[in-house]
Amino acid sequence: MKPEVYRIALFPLNIIVLPGEEVPLRIFEPRYKQLIAECEDTGMHFGIPYVDSNGHTNLGSQVELVRVVARNENGNSVVLIRGVNLFYLRNFEEELPHKLYGGGVIEPLNHSYQTTNNQLAVLIKKLKLNLSDTFGTLITDSSINMLDIAKALMLNSAQKYKFLLLKDDSQREKFLINRLLLREFIQKQESNLQNNFHLN
Repeated sequence: MKPEVYRIALFPLNIIVLPGEEVPLRIFEPRYKQLIAECEDTGMHFGIPYVDSNGHTNLGSQVELVRVVARNENGNSVVLIRGVNLFYLRNFEEELPHKLYGGGVIEPLNHSYQTTNNQLAVLIKKLKLNLSDTFGTLITDSSINMLDIAKALMLNSAQKYKFLLLKDDSQREKFLINRLLLREFIQKQESNLQNNFHLN
């Protein structure tokens, strides 16, 4: 079965927006003012290829415009976007025909990122990690979405990129377990410092 691929407007940035994650963007370049205006008019999505210190990578986030938060007299704005999906970038064009902004062909990442790893579940409950606004630390199914854990850990974009590059679920589970163990260690150190402060 051939992978699903399609063309989309692209806005390269050094951020990765996970599905469901909301991020503010400052819009001031004419090409991206045009892009956001079209998103407002049509509701179309756009893609954000992740840019690291070496330039474009082949990973990115498909996002939707949630709302324009503020706009000044020059047309510069702050907008809120939400992650919809992750993708592989198949090709990139600096400028689409009759547009100021670029675009390209993407292939959505259709991996489920589900895990039933018990150690992850135990650490999430122990650290009271907020996996969702509705359920908090409650795990409502036998499996957990690893992207939800990554969001709750508030990984930066470089860490998200490293996580998404991992080849299989066991490597992804190990990555998240190590991050959770680090958070547990930091929390213990902070608690010890607080206790010592009170004792003095």
